[in-house]
Amino acid sequence: MSKIVCMSLPYMSYSIERAFEGISRAGYSYVSFGLPHAGMEVPDEDDDMAVGTLRELLDKYELTPVMLICNKQFKFDQPLERAYRRLETAKALGIKEVLTGGTTNYKKYPDELLPLQQYEQNNRKFVEHYKKIAEKAEELGIVITLKPYTGNTATSKEIKETIDQIGSPIIQACYDAGNVQFYEGIDAAADFPNIAHKTHSIIAKDHRGMRGNLDFPIPGTGDVDFRSIFNTWNKCTGGNGYVLVERVDGPSDPELIDQRIAESRIQLEQLLDHIVDYGF
Repeated sequence: MSKIVCMSLPYMSYSIERAFEGISRAGYSYVSFGLPHAGMEVPDEDDDMAVGTLRELLDKYELTPVMLICNKQFKFDQPLERAYRRLETAKALGIKEVLTGGTTNYKKYPDELLPLQQYEQNNRKFVEHYKKIAEKAEELGIVITLKPYTGNTATSKEIKETIDQIGSPIIQACYDAGNVQFYEGIDAAADFPNIAHKTHSIIAKDHRGMRGNLDFPIPGTGDVDFRSIFNTWNKCTGGNGYVLVERVDGPSDPELIDQRIAESRIQLEQLLDHIVDYGF
């Protein structure tokens, strides 16, 4: 059965402790983090005490970390040692999934593309870089998941091609329906079946409106057909991974964020319970 997780991203303007406090208060047991909070990197790569500090906070708020975000650290233009350190940090925190993105085909979204030759060169560098990262991740028993974000992870087709090019069983997908609908303007529920069998986790980001429309409401209240997506995932894999709340646009007051992520949890529980109970 899927476990519902909250990312700390909605609280990026606040400290990581305030994020953990709000996530715990909203009824979550599982958390994902790895982006800056109040301008400070979490975890701080230059702080030898960062892992211990995070462990204390996680224990304080009774949260289990299940995913570490590794966007900057895994970029193909960064030293491999930076990616390796991030994997070691995940291992030290007991985290078995790290999340990252692909390489974009845009110079400026939504209408300024990179020259095709440059994009193809970047993609080749990305694949070779990730082959080496994957070796380290496999050694540590950590899964690397790629989320949709234009370019070589734009839709299920590109994600599958990229995973196949890297050629490691520990490289899988974290499907983000909201990104697919926002960046590509296509129906995520129709796109998802092509990658469902290689999907380790799902980001339950909803979206409303046309391509490029910045409207990401509480999951289950927008245009994304999560019932179809969860049903497909359940049929293909048993749906035993993590379902993550990433963002819920609206007021930036922390108490109101607490309320919106609590509403998101309730909506997702209802959607997932319906699939478990009724099979559709």
